[in-house]
Amino acid sequence: MNAFYERLDELYQSGDQTAAEEYMRKHLRELQASQKETSPEYAAVLNELAGFYRGVSRYKESAEQFEKALLVLEQNGMNPSAQYATVLLNLAGLYRLMGKPKSAVSLFIEAKEMLAGSGLTDDYAYAGVLNNLALAYQDIGDYEKAYESADEAYRLMLEKVSNDHEIATALNNLAVIRFKAGAPSDAEKLIDQALRLYDNMSQPDVHHAAALSTKASLLYGAGRFREALELFCRALELTDRFFGKNIEYAAGERHIAMVYEALGEPESALQHMKSALSLTEGILGAEHSQTKDARVSVDRLALKVRAL
Repeated sequence: MNAFYERLDELYQSGDQTAAEEYMRKHLRELQASQKETSPEYAAVLNELAGFYRGVSRYKESAEQFEKALLVLEQNGMNPSAQYATVLLNLAGLYRLMGKPKSAVSLFIEAKEMLAGSGLTDDYAYAGVLNNLALAYQDIGDYEKAYESADEAYRLMLEKVSNDHEIATALNNLAVIRFKAGAPSDAEKLIDQALRLYDNMSQPDVHHAAALSTKASLLYGAGRFREALELFCRALELTDRFFGKNIEYAAGERHIAMVYEALGEPESALQHMKSALSLTEGILGAEHSQTKDARVSVDRLALKVRAL
């Protein structure tokens, strides 16, 4: 599998999403031709393909592939196992993006307990569960538990695994939580540490955009709108590179619209909010709350522009 993952990483770094999807589908066909469609290797590729679909906001296809991967692992007697827990972790992340935070929390906890039961609490995957659980707790408004999970992930990475990617993710989580708790100075110190780690990585990291957005939000809150705009735009470019115009891209467009409005440029704000509305409606549907909110913002900005 090493050669498979190395090639897949190369395709992701190149930004060629079509090639990455076809590479995974081709590998699945090859495994099927070798009668290995019930093997753990097949489940691993399904998990990667599901993660790809999640990243590009093709949620239905993502859920289908995750469920197939879990079924294959169950057929191999691998429930519970570290690999099964990893798929659960990824499926929980999908539920977060689909606006099902309570379901996400339940699955994250199940994955966490499964890894702990396998004696893998010092593992990279365990830190990943903690970081993602922190995000899900934020989604349901439980900031105390969110901070506990993010802090545990941060300490684990420092003491046991020393993985800069997960350390940076934990720092970003901690920064967001402190920001929401009304402590922007603490948040800025944390996010600046995360950004230094990302800036020193040999290859662009998929989570760098989230950290840039956190820093931009802090700058926006401090009234430093031009600096915030620059970072939100950088985050948008990174999101497009890794995932294309997905739901995070739509969120980035909303952020940029927000800054332009604060700068007194409603025409530019309207342009970006229209983009956010189009993407959100295409991904989540016309009746989703995010779509409705975006439509209200478009109508409000359109009135501002007409009043100029």
